[in-house]
Amino acid sequence: MTVYERLNAATFLENTTLKPFFYQQANFKCFYCSEVFPEVTSVLQHTDLHATPDRSSLLKQYLRKGKRVIKVDISNLKCKLCAQRYTELDEMRKHLTEVHGKEFNTAGNGLMAYNLTPNDGLLSCHKCSKMFNSFFLLNRHMNVHFSVVCETCGLGFISHQRLTNHRVVHQDGVHKCGKCDQVFSTKLKLRYHVFKKHDMTNLKRVKPLKCPHCLERFAEHYRKMTHLREVHGITFTFDCQLCKAILPTRRALTEHTTKHHTQKIQCDVCRKCFGTKSLLTMHMRGHTGERNFSCSVCQKAYMHERTLRQHMRVHGPVWRFTCECGSGFNCRNDYSKHIKLWHPHWQYKTSD
Repeated sequence: MTVYERLNAATFLENTTLKPFFYQQANFKCFYCSEVFPEVTSVLQHTDLHATPDRSSLLKQYLRKGKRVIKVDISNLKCKLCAQRYTELDEMRKHLTEVHGKEFNTAGNGLMAYNLTPNDGLLSCHKCSKMFNSFFLLNRHMNVHFSVVCETCGLGFISHQRLTNHRVVHQDGVHKCGKCDQVFSTKLKLRYHVFKKHDMTNLKRVKPLKCPHCLERFAEHYRKMTHLREVHGITFTFDCQLCKAILPTRRALTEHTTKHHTQKIQCDVCRKCFGTKSLLTMHMRGHTGERNFSCSVCQKAYMHERTLRQHMRVHGPVWRFTCECGSGFNCRNDYSKHIKLWHPHWQYKTSD
């Protein structure tokens, strides 16, 4: 999140009943105390036990620099000041501004919203009401309500962070596994592969993914999907949000989107094509030399906001220990705790 998104997120957390949480490696983590839960309903019930910290604490302890967009449950979204109920973050933002005089800057909310009230064991998308039998599928589905598009394959994403993470799949792999022939584009993927496929201690790991219709549990999502199809007869379809076509697989949806809904907007200078006008606008800065993002410290100007954010690090603190995910620490103990909580599989290094 940017500094301004963090400020907006703090205003939401301070004045509404939304419930924040983290999701990683098929587990759910409490936003306030980092306790880990296997099910989303468990972490939401646990979150009710915490009183919301004041604004200063929220910004210093929970919305620190480097935090990504926070996932929140809006199934019981109400204003704490007057108990008015809303179903969308933007509606609540307008209410807080116009009725209670709360200030929001022009940046985004810094929040990713989900309605996590289960219906017969299923979760629904609050934007299109499509039903899913796991948070994993709901979370992945949110990308169909995309605001940005990958210029390489045409796949849409709901946030720039997800697009940035996705672009790695188009890079050539250079990190080879020493135990098999697989090659990976990042060291993180290689370490995770070794942990999952070659580390014997992983065989004893608790299987976190539960079937919503029986007591079976699974370590990998695709095994759960195979079980649902073969045992319970449950299959899934993928709907195109632009033309309402129904596709049998996500790959088919990606190919459909690339063929029919992207590469339509062309640069008049170099003829390169883009999926959205916003991407073309960013691209045109390379031709015009436009630099609208200036450093408030040294006045250097840049074409893109992300480049300015990278530059601002030269004016910020110098971390003694830096994690590959971008987080920084001055104390080795804090760094070790971060790795243990967020990247446990990184503790398993590859051997020659």
